[in-house]
Amino acid sequence: MSLTLYFYGLAIHINSTNVLLDKISSDFSYFLKNRSVDGSDVFIHIEALLEKPDFSVVKGFYFFSHFQGKVYGWRDVRYVRYKESLVYFDSRQKIGKIISEDVNLLYHYTYYMIIAKVGEFLDCMGLHRFHTLGIMFSGKTAMFAMPINGGKTTLGWEIMKDKGVLLYSEDTPLITCGGGVAPFPVRLSFRPGHQAQVPEKFIRYKCDPIFGEKMLVDIQYYGFNRIAMVNLGESFIFLSSKSSQEIPSIKKVNPAYSLVLLAFLIVTGKDCPQRSELFLRVSPRGLFMICKIFWRRLKASFLLWKKSKVYYFYMTSNIRKNADFVKEYIAKGTS
Repeated sequence: MSLTLYFYGLAIHINSTNVLLDKISSDFSYFLKNRSVDGSDVFIHIEALLEKPDFSVVKGFYFFSHFQGKVYGWRDVRYVRYKESLVYFDSRQKIGKIISEDVNLLYHYTYYMIIAKVGEFLDCMGLHRFHTLGIMFSGKTAMFAMPINGGKTTLGWEIMKDKGVLLYSEDTPLITCGGGVAPFPVRLSFRPGHQAQVPEKFIRYKCDPIFGEKMLVDIQYYGFNRIAMVNLGESFIFLSSKSSQEIPSIKKVNPAYSLVLLAFLIVTGKDCPQRSELFLRVSPRGLFMICKIFWRRLKASFLLWKKSKVYYFYMTSNIRKNADFVKEYIAKGTS
């Protein structure tokens, strides 16, 4: 069986079992019907096989170890050998393969191959992922940057209870080459504990080999009508962190520091799932691509900074209070 996903001019065609394709189609349901009108999509072909991997096919030099896998290859070809799985990608031919007897691992590596190759393509097209919660409220765009496990998903969950809030992405909205913001909505990922608030039909569970058990919520839970449209105007950026204070507060960030910080976060792609084992290439073509991507990220981060108001957002332990406070702040458009 097969499935095709469409990401802003990139089409990813996946061949696999019905079980895996059902999961992938739920993860990326927003991208099932965005085919280019003129048929000019660039195609990547991925095959995910539920079988025992043959590690004898691994060729090339050993590069490094990454997320429990050993990376081999040459130029634009990569093999990643895990204990029970094998991942292969040829960037010149745009062909990938994932092989595992474990259906959960097969799903995990397929999902992240899609994420990695989409991210690379979008970077080359001038759309750069920014590890934040991205929303639109009262016609204004706001992004909340936090470290991993800093409460970004929980804050987004509370804010989205307001039907007037639209979503760019719970994890990685896209920054355009002109410093605007575009949607990149994929399935939501939570630590177990929110089940009572979500109808069972929208919930799935995943055992992540790195981060443990995750609860996945399909984006249809909110509905595609609550996905924000591209905004080329001004944005609010909140550098958010937990605090011991009882009342949330906001403080403006020094402009020079905010520029350096945004450039660092966007240029390095900090906390975005880039999958260096597939992204880093040692051919002249690959090295040129990487240099071009980093330059474009730098330009986009500068233009985003020029259009944005950047604040520290000190949150309390009361999630509802945090959400109400920041929505009021956004609605007022306080400078």
